[in-house]
Amino acid sequence: MPRVSQQHEQQVRQRILVAALCEFGERGFHHATMQDIVRRSGLSVGAIYTYFKSKDELFVAMCDSTVEETIDALAARLPAGSSVFDKLAIAIGFFLDTVDAFTSIGGGASFLVHAWAEADQEAPVREMLVRRREQIVTVGRMLLQEGIARGELPDWLDVDALATAYTARLDGLTLVGLEEGAGYKRADAERRAVSILQLLMATASAPKPDSVAMPSEPYVPGWMAEHLQHRQAS
Repeated sequence: MPRVSQQHEQQVRQRILVAALCEFGERGFHHATMQDIVRRSGLSVGAIYTYFKSKDELFVAMCDSTVEETIDALAARLPAGSSVFDKLAIAIGFFLDTVDAFTSIGGGASFLVHAWAEADQEAPVREMLVRRREQIVTVGRMLLQEGIARGELPDWLDVDALATAYTARLDGLTLVGLEEGAGYKRADAERRAVSILQLLMATASAPKPDSVAMPSEPYVPGWMAEHLQHRQAS
């Protein structure tokens, strides 16, 4: 029996992952089946299970592969920026490029939404999301630290908090895009992302602002309060 080359194995694996991305994006994690992925890929059932033993394993592999490849591609683009603000703009543009790319093949950014939905029940999915967040935040942290070192940003910035908050905001734009559906416009997403970047740029020569208190008071919606009172009474 002729030996299958490593390149061929990688091509088959990639073919399966692309099919999975499309099916999970279109049908959702719970509604997509391995048979759907077999049909989409054009491969045999045996071929699929040679590489992935279950739908859960395939889903995590698809997400991991997507994150690793996008982080590498972003790293290749960043050197084109002459300033930290240029590089942050490149990073934002690339994030939106990935949304456009996944949408063009049918999966959209919805695979992330499905991953978030599964995170509470599936530990491997949650761990994948944590790794993704750590990788993206690390890129943001490095850019902010570079900006401080070059005098483009003030040294009072909380680098960890800002990097985490901004990456979460970009994910939020993904959700807004899904809510907008056919009405989604790339230009609107860019304007929303750049608005925060412009605020960051404005801090370059600004003194550190006073601390902001975040008051917290217990809140229970009226309908829930009535439900709780009813339970306690019974």
